[in-house]
Amino acid sequence: MKTLIASAIFAAATLGASAASATQAWVGHSALNARSGPGTHYHVLGTFNPCTPVHVVAYKHGWAKVAYQHNYYWVSAKYLQGKSCYQKPQYKTHQKKHHGGGYGY
Repeated sequence: MKTLIASAIFAAATLGASAASATQAWVGHSALNARSGPGTHYHVLGTFNPCTPVHVVAYKHGWAKVAYQHNYYWVSAKYLQGKSCYQKPQYKTHQKKHHGGGYGY
């Protein structure tokens, strides 16, 4: 019984440590395949949209294991970036045009 409790505590500590050591990253400006393993011969499970935030938990031969919405996927690490690529919408101000009168501001 003590061994089981100690194992459970160790497992909980290990899970917490790996979650804490995850690195924030973002998918680049193109869609990125999410695979079941580290290589192109693994099945594509889905696709990440550009600029999607993920947490990198491991690297293997140019591939990154990422956590996203409580699941793990493998993506090509070269398509991840270390900063957000979200671009805020640019707002243009409208300038008043005055016709006639000859008075300027």
